[in-house]
Amino acid sequence: MKIQSACLAVMLSCPCLDAVAQALDQQTDTLPEVAVRAQKAKESATGPIHKYKASQARTATKSDTAINETAQSISVVTSEQIRDQSVQTLADTLKFVAGVDAGQRGRRGLDDFSIRGFVQSDYVLRDGMRLFYDTAWVQAEPFGFERVEVMKGPASVLYGQTGPGGFVNVVSKRPTDQPLAAIGLTLGSYDQQQWTADFSDALDQDGALRYRLVALTSESNDQVDFVDRSRSYIAPSLTWDISDRTSITLLTSYQKSRYVPVRGLPAEGTILSNPNGKLPLSRFVGVPGLDQYDTEISLFGYEFSHMFNDTLTFRQHVRYNTFNVDGAFTDTTNGLTANKRNYQRRVNVRNLSAQMWTVDNQLAAHFNTLGLKHDLLVGADMLHYNMDRTFSNRSVTALNLYQPNYDAAVVGAPVVVPGSTGSDMATQSGLYLQDLIKFGDGWHLQLGARHDETDLVQTRINNTLTKSDPSKTTGKAGLLYAFENGWSPYISVSESFLPLTGNTAEGTPFKPETGEQHEAGIKYESPDHRFGSTLAVYDLKRQNVTTTDPNNTSFSIQTGEQRHKGIEFETTGQLTDRLNVIATYSYIDAEITKSTTNTLGKRPILVAKNMANVWLRYDLTGWVQGLGIGAGARYIGDQAGDAQNSFEVPSYTLFDAAIYYNTAAWRFALNARNLANKQYMAGCASINQCYPGDQRTVMLTAHYAFK
Repeated sequence: MKIQSACLAVMLSCPCLDAVAQALDQQTDTLPEVAVRAQKAKESATGPIHKYKASQARTATKSDTAINETAQSISVVTSEQIRDQSVQTLADTLKFVAGVDAGQRGRRGLDDFSIRGFVQSDYVLRDGMRLFYDTAWVQAEPFGFERVEVMKGPASVLYGQTGPGGFVNVVSKRPTDQPLAAIGLTLGSYDQQQWTADFSDALDQDGALRYRLVALTSESNDQVDFVDRSRSYIAPSLTWDISDRTSITLLTSYQKSRYVPVRGLPAEGTILSNPNGKLPLSRFVGVPGLDQYDTEISLFGYEFSHMFNDTLTFRQHVRYNTFNVDGAFTDTTNGLTANKRNYQRRVNVRNLSAQMWTVDNQLAAHFNTLGLKHDLLVGADMLHYNMDRTFSNRSVTALNLYQPNYDAAVVGAPVVVPGSTGSDMATQSGLYLQDLIKFGDGWHLQLGARHDETDLVQTRINNTLTKSDPSKTTGKAGLLYAFENGWSPYISVSESFLPLTGNTAEGTPFKPETGEQHEAGIKYESPDHRFGSTLAVYDLKRQNVTTTDPNNTSFSIQTGEQRHKGIEFETTGQLTDRLNVIATYSYIDAEITKSTTNTLGKRPILVAKNMANVWLRYDLTGWVQGLGIGAGARYIGDQAGDAQNSFEVPSYTLFDAAIYYNTAAWRFALNARNLANKQYMAGCASINQCYPGDQRTVMLTAHYAFK
């Protein structure tokens, strides 16, 4: 956008072009030879990427620093990969990212994922700012994504309160430089229907004012009985290039969803033996007609940028978002009864209404001193969050999982849970400083520090009021050397912190949970920026974890610690003119190193020791014009089935495939996941609750571009 406009202005003011114009005016018989050289436009950190390999990721440094010059592991899922794999959820976009296990809890209507073995579902950012605060009851719509960036490891220096594993930053679609007009239809398994529309164009003659409108409506059933879902999404946005130094982009969206959550099955009868035989994975454990969630999300914000000169730039990002949840899901209380047939249940009713303001002010300075090139960033951000919540439980009769009679269910009246009903308020303010220093032939030094102040208040209707105001200073340092041949070895250390509410039996407020990571690795990027690889080794600790107080089991104490050590390898991009590849491998050695319970020395749940993925796309245009194919495999190793490691969730391998055909303005795609229709469990929270994975699904998409 702005870069292309600047390039155009430079070209138009070029003296050689003036010479051409004068020669034409004079109508000379012979024109002098004119050589015009145009540089390829720099890749945008927020725009679409029509390849698998991204060269920039603003998430890592809040700047347009190249990934190959960033001393920490970060992965980018581009718009082309999102399209080729026909993703339907945020979890789908993450399934080929090294170090990430997505969809571990099946299809409960949430964006479940872990990074480097830590469940990070609460840490989803949109355009660099927190989307929710302490709960993730809704799903983001991937049709609204331009790209998805995964930051691995602690990142509190730039973003404040986050978990130690990292976070996911979703980059919104925004107005494009070139006109865009397209509609699409997807039909798939389980009566899936999805309609999409995407339009962008200029509103004035010089293109300084541009709009985009993204919309979707979808609905489908599910492999589990009585389960269905529907969604509507609309996202208008507007960009105004006020001048060549000043611009503002308005980003808004509204999403409404209805879904029946899938809550899992007991291990006995699925993973473990049951004297009554195997359970069908299509079995529904809830109450038909009662289990259903209705959610609404609205976002309104802007991104403002002004260049004072070639040295100083000011940026301000502001957003107000709301979400509302009303619904119920059936969960287990004590699992199966002694006959191993009847599943003990209760209905959980949730009514949530939340609002959040986020503001991020940044002042960036680019300057040279004493032979050092500095990209200095000074920032101040603020988050204010309010939520009203009502939690209720309803009793319900046990369900015979082998001969279910759903009409016989007796459901009790709602009983409010006083300790979970009330309001939550959180205010976070932070000051941060980052300096990216270049020196010598290829040295890159990254230094950062941040101080946060937090105010947390929980009010409950049982007359309990919990307050805490933790503060914390965190840091980050990284060193990288970029060789001219594309190789970049690096080392880094980074920290995170997460305030906790509650107190010990003595009334002492909990300290913030902290994380610390030491990482070393090497990156490679080809000269044409179409292919790259990252190999990373890390040692990551999570400290001040709450565990049960052995002297008073009604309270917790902060003696818990987890340590995750791992290796990640990821390679992405174009191997040949026709072949694109994504290949990853992850090894995670996870252990609970401090605990007051019998989990000491155990492996945490939902952490596979080994994970590997590969995806290939091959262009067959040499044989048939416009034809292409895709194929992939996903492997997830054994996982601990419960906190005591008393059983394992078996490993599984899934195969995917796709075929594409482009002709004129049309694009057709046929995508299939889990081709072999493997029956598997994605993960278990306990022996009473394991989550069936997705069976085979097939989707046919037709896409028509008017422009």
